Amino acid sequence: MHELLIPDVAQIEAWLRQAGYEFWMCDRCDGLHISALQQLDGVLDSRLFIEPYGILFSTEIDLKLSTVMKLNAELGRFNASLPTMKLFMEIMDNGGALLVSSDALITTKGVTYDQFYDFLDMTTEAKKWLLNECHELQVIFQGETEPAAHQPEVTPSLH
Repeated sequence: MHELLIPDVAQIEAWLRQAGYEFWMCDRCDGLHISALQQLDGVLDSRLFIEPYGILFSTEIDLKLSTVMKLNAELGRFNASLPTMKLFMEIMDNGGALLVSSDALITTKGVTYDQFYDFLDMTTEAKKWLLNECHELQVIFQGETEPAAHQPEVTPSLH
């Protein structure tokens, strides 16, 4: 039988290396940033946080502000497809919008490496599916400016 551990940051780092996941820790938060998701188009942040109750895996997807209502209509379908994941939208003070997905692995009684790996693998795949759905709905902010109100096309004419 595998030993149950209540993992700390060092243990999670060791398990991430063992699982073959690249990660890094920035100087602005205590999260372990997961490169496999962090580098995907549309993902602002994807990180694991070690909390007293367990491991929180949070990913933020950058949205076009003009598509918030469209995405809101899809949240029911997403929640039904991803029953262990909590999804919510956040409108930021600077006018941006995020779709935040998070999942938690409770570790208060301990977990094994296999349980951690299954959690990480299944949650990563679910987040990739969610990101793909958002791309298909065309709600991901791509760095372009929001389309302006329709303006009539001006064609040059010679007099």
